[in-house]
Amino acid sequence: MEKITIGLIVIIAISSGISFDVLNHNPDYIFYANPGMGELKLKANKGTVIEAYVLYANKRIKMTLGFQDNNYDYFIADLGRFDTTFQYQILVRDKTDSLFLPQTGAFKCLQPPFIIPEWAYSKVYYSIFPDGFYNANKTNDPKVIAPWGKTPDKEYSYGGDLSGIIQKLAYLDSLNIDILLLQPILSASSNHKYDLRDYANLDMHLGDTTELKNLINEIHMRKKRIILKFIVTHTGIDFLGFQDVIKNGSASKYYNWYLIHSLPVKTSPPNYDCWLNNAHFPKLNLKEPSVQAFLIRYIDYWLHFGFDGVYVGEDTKIEPDFVRVLKNALKKKYPDLLILGSSENLGIQGFDGTVNKKVVDLIINYFVKNTISTSTFDNELRKLLFFNPSQVNLTNLIDLSDFNLRISSIANFDDLILLYAFLFTFSGSPVLTYGDEVGMKEGKMFNMGSFPWESEKQNRALLEEIKKFINIHKNNPILSNKYFFTLYVNDINRVYAYDRGGIITIINSGNNQSYTVLPVWNGTYTDLTTGEKIIITTQQLRLSLPARSFKIIRREI
Repeated sequence: MEKITIGLIVIIAISSGISFDVLNHNPDYIFYANPGMGELKLKANKGTVIEAYVLYANKRIKMTLGFQDNNYDYFIADLGRFDTTFQYQILVRDKTDSLFLPQTGAFKCLQPPFIIPEWAYSKVYYSIFPDGFYNANKTNDPKVIAPWGKTPDKEYSYGGDLSGIIQKLAYLDSLNIDILLLQPILSASSNHKYDLRDYANLDMHLGDTTELKNLINEIHMRKKRIILKFIVTHTGIDFLGFQDVIKNGSASKYYNWYLIHSLPVKTSPPNYDCWLNNAHFPKLNLKEPSVQAFLIRYIDYWLHFGFDGVYVGEDTKIEPDFVRVLKNALKKKYPDLLILGSSENLGIQGFDGTVNKKVVDLIINYFVKNTISTSTFDNELRKLLFFNPSQVNLTNLIDLSDFNLRISSIANFDDLILLYAFLFTFSGSPVLTYGDEVGMKEGKMFNMGSFPWESEKQNRALLEEIKKFINIHKNNPILSNKYFFTLYVNDINRVYAYDRGGIITIINSGNNQSYTVLPVWNGTYTDLTTGEKIIITTQQLRLSLPARSFKIIRREI
């Protein structure tokens, strides 16, 4: 007899077969019980469990083997959304024995559901740094601007503005994107606006609040959404509070706002915590209540203009207590608000999603650098999906470019086509940084360059392919579900196939033609790029896939 704690329930195990100490299920942890998505999971020592079932309300639902690693088997059941009144047991069997978790009574999931606005599931984003997109208002240009089209370097400005985005909304319509991600627009001395000096005002070189309101209204008239990136993890060195600390040291009322190592404050070299170890970005102390209140007040102020969400950044680690306070304050006032963040503080007390850098790295390593095998690619993808809340997998942003690298600078045309075929049929929200779709290659740290509006300077073939991918993504709502099933993995030929619950993608990233046989349901399938109809009667899809190519097919009901 031994005493085992499963979740919060103490159980007495009297069994000569399977034992409680090889099992783990905690109803108060979202990994094991996710009410908002109706999921329950069980962790077991590898090879110890043959079958597992969830028992509730006179029903028995078999748990499937969702993931395995070297040490554990993970089982999952999909029940449909439930709440705190839901009670259940888990029946576990091995070759000779069975037991119930808990042995007496039932589990209760007392955590509230983690609810994310469903309008945000698997949407296509277009990310714009206004300075480099289009210059429509010459009267608000900085005194010194670079000629449009000049190779980006350092932090000089091109003069783009909010009016420029408004004038080019027809172009965004032609792309058929869902959400505009507006990069920082508040007052700052740089082109990129990551070094905020004033949270209360728009940067004068980007426009005024009338133009901002017009932009938001125009976006909404087009049935699209708009999200503002808001920098909370640091300020610029010319922010009033930081300048006061430089002047008054520990006597400054802003002294506790920053993480100062010694006095007097010096910027070269900096004796304070900095984002990216750059003296121009002194980190804010997000544990300080007055900092939290200041930031939340200004986020709330800018949300009044009609933004549908806010991206809170930009460090990869953000103080969890600040995120909790922020989310509680904003969700109470704006229940349908999407709150994204640059850190992986996710869940009920965290962000609704983040930039999925781990997936980005996997995509680049597999499709561009060829440094990982197909089986490694698949295993790591499934691991990331399985250990994240399913809601987050759908709202996480997958942005192949960031503020210092353009994906086209490291990937050739064939690479781009394959990785975009993957991106727009995978789980999550694909992001295009302005110019990605026309093959912009030049980008420096904090300067992504100026958009080439002349068609002869654009990669039109890439643009047309990406438009096709966006249309496939938007015209097939099933791609917004949480399901992802691996169908085929071939390390030798580098062929990979997966099913999103009715949409099957097959990608041959190898250099040779490959003959592939996939297990599929019988029925009629449509090739979504050619319109060809495929009839399956043997529960096998047989196809010969040319080198460096893909197919996306849909099962017809």
